[in-house]
Amino acid sequence: MKILRVLCLLLVSLMAVSPLGSVFAQEEEYELTLTPSDGRYDTIIISGRDKDFRVDLENLGEEAVDKISFSGETPEGWTIKFDPPRLASLAAFDNERVYANINVPEGTAEGDYFVSLSASGEQASTEKIDIRVTVKILAKVETIEMRAIHPRIEAIAGADFVFEVEFKFAGEMLGESRSFELAPKAPQGWEAYMTPQFEKEKHISAIDLKPGGIAYTDKTRLVAKAPFWPLPEPGEYKIILEAVSGDLKDSLELTAVITATYNLLLAPAGERYNTTATAGRDNYFSIQVGNLGTAPIDKINFSSEKPEGWTIEFKPDKVDSLEALDTQSLDINIKPPPETIAGDYVIILRASGVQATSMEMALRVTVETPTIWGWVGIGIIVIVIIGLVVIFMRFSRR
Repeated sequence: MKILRVLCLLLVSLMAVSPLGSVFAQEEEYELTLTPSDGRYDTIIISGRDKDFRVDLENLGEEAVDKISFSGETPEGWTIKFDPPRLASLAAFDNERVYANINVPEGTAEGDYFVSLSASGEQASTEKIDIRVTVKILAKVETIEMRAIHPRIEAIAGADFVFEVEFKFAGEMLGESRSFELAPKAPQGWEAYMTPQFEKEKHISAIDLKPGGIAYTDKTRLVAKAPFWPLPEPGEYKIILEAVSGDLKDSLELTAVITATYNLLLAPAGERYNTTATAGRDNYFSIQVGNLGTAPIDKINFSSEKPEGWTIEFKPDKVDSLEALDTQSLDINIKPPPETIAGDYVIILRASGVQATSMEMALRVTVETPTIWGWVGIGIIVIVIIGLVVIFMRFSRR
């Protein structure tokens, strides 16, 4: 039994120092593997394009592997580029992500093809892995799309509605540009035209677009103007933009929202903000109420601030409705009391409707006493003078 044990130890020692033992030791110290990162051994590539295929290189050995390079076998005309193209060293039990960029030449027919990938270093190499590449041909379909950054804009009548429009022309990559006619259609009486993005004074009717298909790029401005007269009613108005090139076209719907403005004005029929009035009598003065807004003003009533005892009457005393940019005349009857002292007074006039109230109108009224009271005063003075004369004469005789 002791002899058998000695023979086994001798055999092991001989294997360790023999060339065969060195081979076994090397196989245990160095081992490289190459596998797809996602575990799939297939991919799809469009004819005429390239694609990155990710693989993981792993050192399963106990020693580092130096000077590792990558190689691939492809169908004729195909190319492979590796990133990184080589590694100076890969430590034991370490791994590295590698990208194999596979380029399929233009004109490659649809079908399945195989590409082989491998890595080799000074101490070890991987086994080849076969990747099935399914080649597809992309149909060259041209499309045109438009969109507005703000498809709905609000403004008052007479203002500009400015829409920024973007285009996306999908077609053959790096192909020829194509001219599209631009045709904005607005409601009757409106004005609509196109301008470049940064040249607001220039009007354009067409745009050249280069095929891309990835994102909206080229921009223009659609300007729509509502008529100032007759004023359009507040509400929504649709504007349609069409881009046409042969049988290729697209349309875009935009919305212009006209908002109402209300502005009520009260002013003299003439230019004077002063008048005269006789105390105790009717005194008439003409004024006008105007709607300077863009929508009707309803149920307009009139009011005043006046000195105590005065009466102010409006004829008519109300207006049922006043259209935009319209005016209506009315008279006011100013009646100071009979005992009013002559002088200057101020009255305040105001108009108010459901939608708006006017600013106050100040009117200066110069009050005069009636002529009859002047004669009465003169008569009283004469009587007083005569009385004084009579008294003076009586006392003089005595």
